Amino acid sequence: MKKLILIIVLIAIKFSGLGQTQTTIIQNGTLHIGNGEVIENGVLVMENGKITFVGNTLKTLYKNAQVVDAKGKHIYPGLIAMNTILGLNEIDAVRATRDYSETGMFNPNVRSLIAYNTDSKILPTATFNGILYAQAVPMGGIISGSSSLMKTQAWNWEDAAIAIDEGVHINWPSLHLSPYSSEDAEKQLKRTEETISKIEAFFVAAQQYEQAIQPEFNARMHAMKNILNGQQTLYIHAEEAKGILNAVNFFKSKFPAVKIALVGATESYLIIDFLKENKVPVILSTLHALPYKKADDVDQPFKTPAQLMAAGIKVILSKEGSWEARNLPFIAGTAAAYGLTKEQALQCITLNAAEVLGVDAKIGSLEKGKDASLVICEGDILDMRTNVISSAYICGEAINLENEQVKLAKKYKGKYGF
Repeated sequence: MKKLILIIVLIAIKFSGLGQTQTTIIQNGTLHIGNGEVIENGVLVMENGKITFVGNTLKTLYKNAQVVDAKGKHIYPGLIAMNTILGLNEIDAVRATRDYSETGMFNPNVRSLIAYNTDSKILPTATFNGILYAQAVPMGGIISGSSSLMKTQAWNWEDAAIAIDEGVHINWPSLHLSPYSSEDAEKQLKRTEETISKIEAFFVAAQQYEQAIQPEFNARMHAMKNILNGQQTLYIHAEEAKGILNAVNFFKSKFPAVKIALVGATESYLIIDFLKENKVPVILSTLHALPYKKADDVDQPFKTPAQLMAAGIKVILSKEGSWEARNLPFIAGTAAAYGLTKEQALQCITLNAAEVLGVDAKIGSLEKGKDASLVICEGDILDMRTNVISSAYICGEAINLENEQVKLAKKYKGKYGF
């Protein structure tokens, strides 16, 4: 009987993989750490989903380790796409596949987490370009809801979640007076002031709710608790300098405990000293776009990241949308051509993003003790000509880089013989 039990246990271990090595050594490649450091002919060791060694010379001997020769290749941290609707949107023209917005103006209780579709056909196309994590962000209304950081490959949303409900998103009203509006300047300004008054009233009500001894449960009010105490980030979506100034001053003066970050921030380059003084991180999302105003330099969007970083402001690069997010590394490549070094540009889509999301202890750079989430690229990951990802790992597990577009390419190459 004991022998039978032993045989069953051994078979179970064999087929479960528990008896197999969990160590992978990647060597001879160029390691781009993500914090500005580069190691030529480097060695990286992954054990049980974690990075246990990063350097030039490996002194420890590992038995039964899988060795990956990355000679001539480049190893990067998994890229992080912030401010996207990846996993929340499939086909723009089909309403039933769009699950990123809710009716109503104040919806902090709406969670993108549970709407995240890990079976999306778009997610693999992002992974194909080196994006291993996506911040799924709700849209619409004044307060859109809460975002979560998700893996781009997982079984379900529970498995994909990295940072759950890490922030709430608010769309700050524009202070720009449009000459094309059917309303005159006075009415436009009054409408904006009314919206800001509604925002203040909502935050005051949320404060009172939290201070009440036994309040009747209110999902919207309850969802604001960690925003008001600074445990979650309030992402302020604003483009114009006036709107940014107004929003930041509003929260600094009335709700100083709120931790804020700017999203969009096209005109942030006009108020650099203000942003530096208030230590506000900036998530730029309109790099590949025309200048915001006719008087701007034609290449102003490209120069903004370097101008902000030179002043010591934390900059994150992003691309709004779902399928558009796959171009994230090339957006960083553009920034590298207009003032940033390539390692600084890489940091804008890895470590800086992880720090704002509060997950820099786990991901964002190739450092000992962090999750072994990385990509091996044939060339420069920021260059669309050489961005060829040969393999990728999430928490030490090799992931499949195949997607529908690759399948179609193979299909028609085979048919027409090229």
